[in-house]
Amino acid sequence: MKRIAIIPARGGSKRIPRKNVRPFAGKPALTHILAAAEASGLFDVIHVSTDDPDIAAIAGAAGHPPEFLRAPQIADDFAPIRAVVSWTLREYERRGQAFETAALLYATAFFVEPRDISAAITDFEAHRTHPVLAVAEVGSPIEKLFIEKDGYLQTADEAQFGKRTQDLTPAYRDAGAFSIFAAPSLLAETDGSAPLHFRPFLLDRLKAIDIDTEDDWAFAERLHAARIMT
Repeated sequence: MKRIAIIPARGGSKRIPRKNVRPFAGKPALTHILAAAEASGLFDVIHVSTDDPDIAAIAGAAGHPPEFLRAPQIADDFAPIRAVVSWTLREYERRGQAFETAALLYATAFFVEPRDISAAITDFEAHRTHPVLAVAEVGSPIEKLFIEKDGYLQTADEAQFGKRTQDLTPAYRDAGAFSIFAAPSLLAETDGSAPLHFRPFLLDRLKAIDIDTEDDWAFAERLHAARIMT
């Protein structure tokens, strides 16, 4: 079973500039997930998908120089992430390498451990019917989540509001950590933004820090500091 890990790390991140290589815990951000992927021992190739030569150099210094840079047309804010993975798989096919399992790992998934990646791939390869997505529990059932309408908060289903939490529907969110795919299915895709039916891989909420804003980054730093102290 040939497997590839693909870590997207373009140079033009907007909300947190250069977030994929910004120092976290004393090391460039993406080197944490690189180390976890390597320590899992599962991958024939670990590829950092970047359009940025400086990021490629950082990946190389961590032991994983990209064989090629990402094409400019899929390096902007609007390129679907699955399209990036599919393009990468096609580039490897052009170079004579094909894979059966493709893991999409995020560069700022700082708290993901090798055992998480291993367990998710084991789960996926036992079924292979649907891709696997790392998720975390929201902590509140769907029926009790609030939305704003006309300046006021209302629940998604007001008729269910008074029910016991344990009798309602658990809610999950994308953990911003990883997803696992059958590589041939990605190669067959024509629309990388089309919805998919994922099977869930439940990740500990303290590992599921989806870093999109400076507040997210600051929270991750505080969490890391707390872990060091315990």
